[in-house]
This record gives sequence, C-alpha cells and structure tokens, in this order.
Amino acid sequence: MAKTVNTPPVEAAAYFFHLDAQPERVRFSSRLELTGWLFHRQGAPIHGFRARVTSPLRRARVCVARRKRLRPAIGAAYPDLPAAATSGFLIELERLPLGRSTLQLEVKDEHRQWRCIWQSRLTTYSFDWLKPGFPRLHRELVSRLRSRFHRAAPEAILETGELEEIRARIANAATVSEPETIRTIHLFITSKSNLFIVEIAQLICAGFREAGFIAELFVDRIPAEETPNDTIQMVVTPHEFYNLFFSPQFPETEIRRRTRQLYLLGTEQPESDWFHSNLVIAPYARAMLDINPLGVAGYRARGLRCFHLPLGHHPLLNTTGIVPTIEREIDICLLASLTERREKFLAEHADFFTERSCHLRLVPIGFAKTETTKSYLPTGERNALLQRSKILLNVHYSELRYFEWHRMLIGLANGCCIVTETCEGYAPLVPGKHFVMVEPDEVIRACDYYLAHPEGRERIAAAGYGFVRQYLTQAANCAECIEQIATGRYFSLGAGATQPDAKAEELPGPLKKAGRDRASLVEILRQDLRAFFNPERPSSLTTPAGAVDELELDQIRERRRGFAERFAQQEAARETGGEPWTIADNQAFRATPEPGLSVLITLFNYERYIEPCIESLAKAQRSKIPGGIEVVVVEDAATDRSLDRAKAIQERSELPIRIVAKKFNTGLADARNVGLRTARAPYVFILDADNLIFPRALELLYQSISQRHTAAAYSILTRFQGRPNDRTGLLSYYDWDPGMLVEHPYIDAMALFDREQLIALGGYDNELFKIGWFGWEDYELWLRMAAAHLKASFVPNILCLYRHHESAMSRTTNLFEIDLVKHLIGRYQPLIDEYRPEKQVFGVEWSRLA
Repeated sequence: MAKTVNTPPVEAAAYFFHLDAQPERVRFSSRLELTGWLFHRQGAPIHGFRARVTSPLRRARVCVARRKRLRPAIGAAYPDLPAAATSGFLIELERLPLGRSTLQLEVKDEHRQWRCIWQSRLTTYSFDWLKPGFPRLHRELVSRLRSRFHRAAPEAILETGELEEIRARIANAATVSEPETIRTIHLFITSKSNLFIVEIAQLICAGFREAGFIAELFVDRIPAEETPNDTIQMVVTPHEFYNLFFSPQFPETEIRRRTRQLYLLGTEQPESDWFHSNLVIAPYARAMLDINPLGVAGYRARGLRCFHLPLGHHPLLNTTGIVPTIEREIDICLLASLTERREKFLAEHADFFTERSCHLRLVPIGFAKTETTKSYLPTGERNALLQRSKILLNVHYSELRYFEWHRMLIGLANGCCIVTETCEGYAPLVPGKHFVMVEPDEVIRACDYYLAHPEGRERIAAAGYGFVRQYLTQAANCAECIEQIATGRYFSLGAGATQPDAKAEELPGPLKKAGRDRASLVEILRQDLRAFFNPERPSSLTTPAGAVDELELDQIRERRRGFAERFAQQEAARETGGEPWTIADNQAFRATPEPGLSVLITLFNYERYIEPCIESLAKAQRSKIPGGIEVVVVEDAATDRSLDRAKAIQERSELPIRIVAKKFNTGLADARNVGLRTARAPYVFILDADNLIFPRALELLYQSISQRHTAAAYSILTRFQGRPNDRTGLLSYYDWDPGMLVEHPYIDAMALFDREQLIALGGYDNELFKIGWFGWEDYELWLRMAAAHLKASFVPNILCLYRHHESAMSRTTNLFEIDLVKHLIGRYQPLIDEYRPEKQVFGVEWSRLA
C-alpha cells in the first residue's frame, strides 16, 4: 500500500491507492512498469496521475499513467464508488537514469493540484543495450546480478488513511462475546465461487468432523443472526461470498450488523485485489482467519484480530475414483490460472516443455472456475493426473512470493515432487527436504536435474507425502485453530503468525549457486553470435497502427472487389473444364499413395519463410503416424518468388511435397479449401507459410485426434517476433469450451482436422471477407464446429510456433470488427442463446453493439 511523502496525512487519506508489486530498489533495466489501482475515497474526480523521476545529474522526467483500466474485484468491494471498477492504472517508464534516482507518484486532485502520494529511491544499472543482439548473455548476466542483490519480498507499506479507516470500523463494530466451548462449526460458501474455494471449504469441513466437531457446509445459505453459545459460523473466502451472494440481498448497514456473528476465512494472497476486498468487511467480523501465515500477518499488521487455520492432509486430496497408473509417465504438470507472468515464463522456456511429456493446464483468471469450466479439471480427474506426474511445477502468478498451500498440498498428497520458485509462508515444510525451492531463473534447471535423477526426485516426493500425512493433517489443524479461538490465545497484533519458515536444506551440487556460476559465459556468447550473424528480421508487412482515412477505406473496398472478381473467374474456369491451378508432385509424393496426415501450407508472398517452415516439418517425428505425412503447398498467385522458392525446396526435399499453383489470387479461405480438395490423407494440419512446428507436434496431435475421435486437435502455440527464439507469449492455451468460444476467439487456425468432417462442414467461409476482411475465417470455422456440436481435443503442451506481426491484413480486419460480429450474431444466434455470454460476444463488448 501507499506511503505518503511530503503530503499531509489528510491528503493521503483521501485516496485508495495500491501498487501490485513494489519495484526492486536495485535494478538492471532502464525500463520499469508499474500497475495498481487508485481512486478517491469520497468519489471526487482525479484529473491526472503521473510518475516523476529525479536524479542529481539529469532533469526530472515525467510519465503520464494510462488510467481507467478494469479492476472488477475492487469494483465489487466498493460498489458505491463507480470509479473503483475502473481504477486500474499502468505506468511505463523508459530510460531510467543510471545510478541513483527518486521515483514519485503524483495525483492531480479535485482542485487540480499535484500531490505526491508515494515515493521510492532506485539504483539502476542498465544492461538493456545487450538484449537486442545478445539476448542469452543478457539474461544470464542479469540473473547472476539479481541473485547477488537478492532481498526478501518487501513488507506491505501501510497507508495512513487505510489504517485510520479500519480502526474507525473496528470501533463502530458491535462486540460479541467469544463462545466458551465450541462444538459446532457452520461453514458458508456460494455456488458462484471458484471450484478450488469449494474444495478448500469441503476439506476444512471434513477436518473439523474428523477432529470430533459437528460441522456442516452450507451453500448459498444466509448465516443465522444468532447462534447457540457452542456454535460458530465461518464464511470461506469472504470476498466471493459477500460480493456474489450475501451483499446483494441486504443494505450495507444490515450486512455489517450480521457480520458481527461471523468468522471470515481468507484464502487470497496478501496485497492482491481480493485481499483488499476482504479488508472492507473484516473490521465488523468476530475475527479473520487465513490459511497462510502471510495472510495472518497482513491482517494483524492492520490492527485486525486474525487466527491461523492451515490447510492440511485429508483423504479427499487424493481421491480419484479412477485406478491410477503405476508409472508416472508425465514429466511436468502445471495447474494454474493464466497471468502475464506465467505466459512469459512458458513462452521463454517452450523448447524445454515441448521436448518432454508435459501437461500445462491453464485456466482464465477473469471469471469463476465452475463445474462447466472445461480447462479446470474435476477433482478426481485432477488427482489422477497428479498421480501420473513426476513433477508439479509452481510458477507464481505475480512477483509476490506466496506459498500456494492448496496447490502444494494436492501435489504432495498425490506423490508429486514439487518444484517451485522461492516462496514464503511454507512452514512447517522444509525446502530441499519436502519440496524443491529455487530462484525463478533456476526453475527449469531444477526440473531438468530432477527428471534426470529419479532417485532424488522420488526421495523428496516421498518425504513430502509422508510428512503431510503424519504431521500436517487437516483434523489437527482445525482442532488447534478452535483452541486458539476458544481460549483467546493468539499472537499480539503485528507479530509473527506462526513458526518462522525453516532454512532450506542444501541443494544438489549442480543446482548450487557455485554450480550455476560455472556455466560458460563464452558458450552463451557463442550462441548469441551465431544468431546475430544469421539474423531473421521482422517482416516488411508490418504496418504502423493509426487512423484510416476514407481514401484508404475506398482502396480496401476496391481490393475486396478484386478478390471477388478473381474468385468468380476461377469458378467460371472450373465449370467450363478449365484448369484454375496446376499441380506438381515430387517423387516422394508419388511414392506415398496413402499418407496418414496431410500438412496444408498456404503460401502468398512469403518467399523468405517457406524454407524454414518446411524444414520444421522435415524435423518432425512421424514414426507413429501410419502411412507418414504429405505436404501440400497451395501457392495463391503470389507476386514475389514464393512459387520458385517452393519448387526449389520440393526438388531437394525428401518429404512428399505437392505444389498447387493457383492462377488467381483469391485469398486465404479459398486457398485452404483448394488444399483440402487436393490433399489425400484422412487428417489435415493447417499451417501458414510463416509459422513453424516443434518436432513432436504432428505425432502428438495425430495421437490425440485418432484416439479421441474428435473433429479437430490443437495445442498451445508460442508467439514469436523476428527470430523464433524471440518469444512474446502464447496462443490457443485453453481447452475446447464452446461457451468461452462464443465470448471471444482463443484458438488459432494452426490445428489438425478430420478432413472428411471439415469438408462436410463446408470448409472455410469464402464470403466472410466481403463483410470485413480476411482473418476471421478461422474463428468462424470454430464457431461452426461448436454449432454442429462437434468437439476438438486439446493437447496441453507447447507444440507449435506462431509468427506475430501486426500486418496490414489483421489491422484492416479490425476496421470491420463490428460489422463482422453483427454478421456472426445473425448466423449463430442459437449458440448465443445456448451459452448466454454476459460481458461480450465474439470478442466485442455488448455495449459496443448497442
């Protein structure tokens, strides 16, 4: 939270202000990004928000914040302040001065006066100049320097105004006497909660029962206003219960009055939006409880009474209903919500994951994970998955080093070896003994080591499994918490919540810091130099973003007419027996009469990309595809040397390659439909000429679609820009979910299809570009599959590479977004009626369509 600097407390108290993560005091990049939320406590307008950087040798630099970004959890916490829901901000600071500087955040208040509400001192040693040409060397040097300047995660900076408000609420809350003897516990949740919250409630309820209490879990039930003296009522995850169920039913004063009978159990990371949402109602409760000692400390630091109710082992954590396999055939399992930090981590290390048997299960962070959320596995299926996994990988959702107790426990209870980034709040577990804990830059190295050393991995997994079963049971934890409540025995405010975290046991030699320092910087430099002298620069198709005038729109319409005319000419030629394209096969193609899989490559003005594209196919593992593969290149009457380059590759390649050279340039959808007609295999993989695949992609996708008998199969893609190693993020990372698909497009075209079913659907829409522009054919096809109640199987690993460039085509497509969405609404109204998307439809907010 914010610290006031050079501002009277009354001014600081006027604002709710929060930084999502405190900036590092010692930095090795001149770029700094800050996010958080800010709004006035009384709803007064904020006329500006900015960052100001000063240093002894340079003039002050000012950066204006980008404001009014959505923060739905904060909006739900403060429903009477409309600005809270859009209180998010983003500040992107470039070129921080070398050496020491002072960073201030300033608000222009309702009187249009600038007020400083937060300040920090930074020391910057920038190595950004290395990154463009020598990215590996840059990453290694910064990693080593950060480890030398490592410090513990910063404590919360408490805002004076926040503390005053909490004290005032505590003073106004009615006191309720503590029960003398507690025999009965009633727990409350809402059916609208995330499934993992429901699991936590069920686990705690089971723990109370096993400890000898009478415990009952109520769903969507209003807590009683009065209870017997031996009964307590406990709300699990109050921010969800209040915001989604309780608060809408009563006025605020009544909610506060009823809260005096309740204990509120927090499950969220301190300093997160949800944690701050709990602070609104916490002062009126009998007491807070939290599953993590960091949460307990966070509440107590604000003057709130809080007890620790740790999560522990119970047979519910490893119940499957499925007979698990004896062999753990999955190398790495990751179960997490998708955040920007996790996406960046997975993209950066895609080569590691694609070479191993991985199950990367990602779910959206923006809405509740319910029983209908496809990417969130049911409990039994998830436990069975963990019992097949060697390593459960934990990557934090943000820079906060919070020990994710629920995820860790289910991993330990199902016999996984847990590898995690550095955490806090893990006592009584011991790193190095019960789980593996390393710095973020060492996570992949640790996974690689323990996959190669099964004896060490199995020893740690067994130690963790045995410890939680014997010494960390949910029944014992529940009984201890009730004893604290009944006797009033709890730590003084602001003091530690539980025992301190144990010191980590020594890591194996190759994972020690000294072992890392022996890594050859010379070899890393060689790798960068090889890439530097063999560059692959961004595509010349890149078009600067900006407004489009009427003249350009007329040019677009003229180009659309040209495509329509050429398509009509092509179809007329076909009807009269003409040849609108020529077909050329190499000897390998003729010698492969019954391929099992066709790779369909569409090629237009991508002469410089077609060779690496086909080279990635040549490296593909194909041994488990009966009949092998064939490659069908559809050249769409390009104006560059695409056709000549494709023919040259065809002549020297050992792959079976067919080249279909079209006489008319009719666009992407028609080129793919032509390829579908001329391909021979029962399955066809769609690949644009500027994209690539990892070696295991075709084999794993083929196994998925043929075993599950679905209409399509797809995997996670990693986006890159320029060189394939310049990763920028992920695509196609969620499981097949028609409900989510109706809300927004999330699956790319790069997928494997049942060719017969795809043709029966009508192939790709050849008329859609007349309404907008090329680029929506893929999404429309997925919608058509959903409308036909066909299914696609998802391979939860990174198997393909997608080249990202903001091309003229995608930019132009967005100009007609509203027209395209309205067209799709008319076509797929039954899908909308079936899934009823609330916030947006087909990627556009409902309000924009009004």
